[in-house]
Amino acid sequence: MATPVPLQVVDSFLLKYNVGDALLLVFGLAVVAALVVRSRKVLALQSGLFGVVFVATPSSALVAAEQSLLSEPIAYKSLGLVLVFAAPLLYATARK
Repeated sequence: MATPVPLQVVDSFLLKYNVGDALLLVFGLAVVAALVVRSRKVLALQSGLFGVVFVATPSSALVAAEQSLLSEPIAYKSLGLVLVFAAPLLYATARK
């Protein structure tokens, strides 16, 4: 049985990068979507969610691959902690 083409694209991406890089890509797309909506509350909720995901992702999945954006798993965890602590501040200062 042949592998569907979208799975081959995802597989070829994940072979070059790690899970943290894929999460960073999805987070970037989510930030752009929140900016289009022009809602700081949505941006705060997304930031908090992605912060928790970065912190909860096992370090073994964040090991530097061939072309990793961040060099160490602790960098992804630190980014997650920053997002977790910054999200409530963004939400508290949001009007809509």
